[in-house]
Amino acid sequence: MNAIRKIEDVKSGSIKIDLPADFQAKRVEIIILPIDESENGRQDLKDLLLEAPTLTEDELKEYKSIRDWMSKWNVSEF
Repeated sequence: MNAIRKIEDVKSGSIKIDLPADFQAKRVEIIILPIDESENGRQDLKDLLLEAPTLTEDELKEYKSIRDWMSKWNVSEF
């Protein structure tokens, strides 16, 4: 499957898409999404990452003990 991703400027309510010469498809799906170029888009991602759940010390210790236990597994035993 060939996929082409292009970012184009809308001019007079339309866009023009030129396909490469080797693009052989007879039917295509076109999806048009607006691009959020505002500073708010970046701020939202930053806020999302900062508000993400974190592990407590106890959860981190449990994770490490399970990871250590699993690293000792021998695949041939299964």
